[in-house]
Amino acid sequence: MEVEVIEETENPLLYRTEIKFVVRHEDGGTPTRAEVLKKLAAVLDVDKEVLLLDRMESEFGKRETVGYAKVYESVEKLEEIEPEHKVERHRRVLEQIEEKKEEEGSEEEGEEGEGEGEGEEEGGE
Repeated sequence: MEVEVIEETENPLLYRTEIKFVVRHEDGGTPTRAEVLKKLAAVLDVDKEVLLLDRMESEFGKRETVGYAKVYESVEKLEEIEPEHKVERHRRVLEQIEEKKEEEGSEEEGEEGEGEGEGEEEGGE
């Protein structure tokens, strides 16, 4: 998955930068909002908390998604300016990212634990 920023516009009255971007996903289907948020935050070098994905649109048969996002100066400004349903959707996306991070962490711990357990059994025999 590759993210390219097409246009970046400063909007000082609303304390934000507006971003138009394209996501090229040759290796699979349309990526989730959580995947795009992580990748776009890395490309823009901003915190995921202040980056709001406003919309993402895919066309049938194309391997790219065009989107519009907003980078706010602070979480407080984001919550003050954006409609409640968009803020709530943003919170859910952030929760999905955290859950995925926790799952990956527990899988790594589980794999390490299995390896240690096998070694102990062999030593005990």
